[in-house]
Amino acid sequence: SVTKTVVLCQGGNTTNITLHGNHLTPVPKFCYLVSMVTASISLDEEINARVGSVATTFGKLSKRAWDNTKLTLQTKIQIYRACVISSLLYGSETWTAYSRHERRLNIFHLRCLRKIMNIRWYDKITNSEVLQRANLPSIMGMLSSRRLRWLGHVRRMETCRIPKQMLFCELSEGKRHQGRPLLRCKDVWKASMKNFSIGPSTWEKLADDRVVWKVILRKCTVF
Repeated sequence: SVTKTVVLCQGGNTTNITLHGNHLTPVPKFCYLVSMVTASISLDEEINARVGSVATTFGKLSKRAWDNTKLTLQTKIQIYRACVISSLLYGSETWTAYSRHERRLNIFHLRCLRKIMNIRWYDKITNSEVLQRANLPSIMGMLSSRRLRWLGHVRRMETCRIPKQMLFCELSEGKRHQGRPLLRCKDVWKASMKNFSIGPSTWEKLADDRVVWKVILRKCTVF
């Protein structure tokens, strides 16, 4: 549909683009499959939009779930994982998230858990204890697990698959801009491997065995 099609330009190039004789509207950002795509390729707006949307969902479940004394904590946590976490981290396997993004998500995560367990600030319960009571890892742990699960999946793909080619390819030309280099997917993956005590030189062999890789990722600890 032409009316639903927009153009996002990068590098200042705003060349007019037409489709079937219709001019397509240039935009600085657009939403695709619940993800916010911006010209800056930054996660800032995506994280803000995701937290805002999921916070609304969490609030709507207050009376039916979180404040329902007939439900056990285990049941509430299962609802939380299915309705909140799944939406909050949808597509996060491919995120190149900075520490500020992870902190924002983790603060929201802990605030939700404290609400579910009716923990007040004056109870002086640490974040680690909150996670232990809920039997859930931190957002950093979840993100690392999801990234490595996807990385292992791509590793086991046939060589002809585009995702695997993109994973192992190297650019033949080009250079980075001056200043602090941007965070790359490789940087995030290496950090995730470090969290799971996986060596950069051994991960490929481990990931080739789906069962072994799955067992390693199940050992997601609170960090």
